[in-house]
Amino acid sequence: MKKLSKKLIALLTVASMLFMVACSSGSSNSDSSSDTKGSATDTTSSSGGDKTADAKPLKFTATLTGWGGDDANSMVHKEWLKVMEEKMGRPLDITFNWIPQAEYEEKSKLMFSTGDLTDITVTPFWYDYVKVAKDGLLLELSQYKDLLPNYMEWVKATKDGEALCFLPDGTMYVFMQGELPRFPADKGMLAQNMSAYNYNVFEKHNIKIPETLDELYVAAKKLKELYPNEYPINTRFQSLNPIFYAHHVDRDVYWNGEEYVYGPFEEGYKESLMFLNKLYTEGLLDPEYSIETNDTIKMKALNQKNFIFLNEWFTSPGEYSRNNEEGLKFAVTLYPDNPKYGKCWQTVSNVNTMNLSNWGMFAIDAKTKDPEGLMKFIDLQYSEEIIRLLTWGIEGVTYTIGSDGKPQFVDSILNAKDPWAEGDKYGMRASSKHRPGLQMAADTAAYVAFAPNDYIYYDGKLHEEPIEKSPYITEIPFPENEYMPPWFNGPTVTFTTEENQEISKIKTALDTYRDEMQTKFISGEESFANWDKFINGLKSMGDIDRLLEIYNAAADRFYGK
Repeated sequence: MKKLSKKLIALLTVASMLFMVACSSGSSNSDSSSDTKGSATDTTSSSGGDKTADAKPLKFTATLTGWGGDDANSMVHKEWLKVMEEKMGRPLDITFNWIPQAEYEEKSKLMFSTGDLTDITVTPFWYDYVKVAKDGLLLELSQYKDLLPNYMEWVKATKDGEALCFLPDGTMYVFMQGELPRFPADKGMLAQNMSAYNYNVFEKHNIKIPETLDELYVAAKKLKELYPNEYPINTRFQSLNPIFYAHHVDRDVYWNGEEYVYGPFEEGYKESLMFLNKLYTEGLLDPEYSIETNDTIKMKALNQKNFIFLNEWFTSPGEYSRNNEEGLKFAVTLYPDNPKYGKCWQTVSNVNTMNLSNWGMFAIDAKTKDPEGLMKFIDLQYSEEIIRLLTWGIEGVTYTIGSDGKPQFVDSILNAKDPWAEGDKYGMRASSKHRPGLQMAADTAAYVAFAPNDYIYYDGKLHEEPIEKSPYITEIPFPENEYMPPWFNGPTVTFTTEENQEISKIKTALDTYRDEMQTKFISGEESFANWDKFINGLKSMGDIDRLLEIYNAAADRFYGK
């Protein structure tokens, strides 16, 4: 559904981004994997001995995102299967279908649209599951609450957890992805998308790393003079959010701190497009920004075809820096500000409290043959023991318990040139390419333990340190600070089936028209003299007043008005 929790940040493409949000790993290089099928009975022998020999196997299928590793044969995945058999007291017969991350969105949408689901299927990112649920394709989960003590504890601990997980009628159709915190509850702001700069080029030509949009423009103009055949600016995930957020606006429906509003009707939206138009028409913005992929962005960065990236995944520039032979340094900063509006809003993720997220959701086929057994199995994925196994690996092999009672990776992993790649040898979640088990919950503190040095620019100089250990972000108050978009602390809204149908009907044509016209305004194909015509066109495409009425009614329900 378009807004199950905070505002669905229209990144995009956020699909690639929102998932990487869940990973937070040091590698984004996963497009090379291919569809992989595996069975638990193919990859591990029964470990239950006499205790499970006579029990009926728990048999089910699962479709998950593949990140390039051979999970079926990894040490941690095999150990997980062994432990799960012991805990279930019965053999397991699981058939896994791992779809490459780069292909998952398209293929999983087809599965849901055709109803061709496995027993467990990870939804596409930000998926509006309500229609398929109400059509009877998904198992209604609230009836099994008594079998889900661990998961219900997560719901209780998550801010607005019940509003996030349950529909207005009290039904529940998906399991949310769980994340244990990596930052304190009151301090540290993780922006999982940041701006990035080719520091070598900026340093060579004595160009200031931008802190504002005006400085961004000045830097891009200078770079264009120096490199007339190149386009100084590009953006990952095709995201223009850094410009919108600098103008304190979003391109869609969003919570402005008091009510839901429609972004294109706000002054900041037009100002954003005018700024982007200036970049585009002066040859500063790469004209391929709207079709770039993760691979093309990386290639252009390393080949120095672009020097400024409005939006990047926060750990990727560090990866580029570590893995090139030319000594290139790519530095990250928070998005640049616009003094007219103050600090730029950032793409903040809650890694400060125990949290369920609808970035990744797990749907259960209504036709699953052993729902009670499957519920028990799934609930164990949210237990401390299983989360630690899948995230940290095997005690004594990949981690030990420190004097503070917390896990810590063994020296051979921590001191490796690339700890993430070293983790691949074992296949735990804290690795480049592995997502063992069902990927339903993780301890994100492991990612900080693994964090390699990145290049971060702040206080007027370059710092070489892990982003998630840098005072640049760890000292920022949470959850109240100047960088927070208003929807972060806004209502968690859910919609009825009828409301979802109305929203879909209104937004289908509306979004298409907005996207087409936005591209034309940026490229100069459409004149800003025709702005009023554009606004009237939006109004004719859908009942925007009714759209906002639905959203604000949902907010009123949340606040109990």
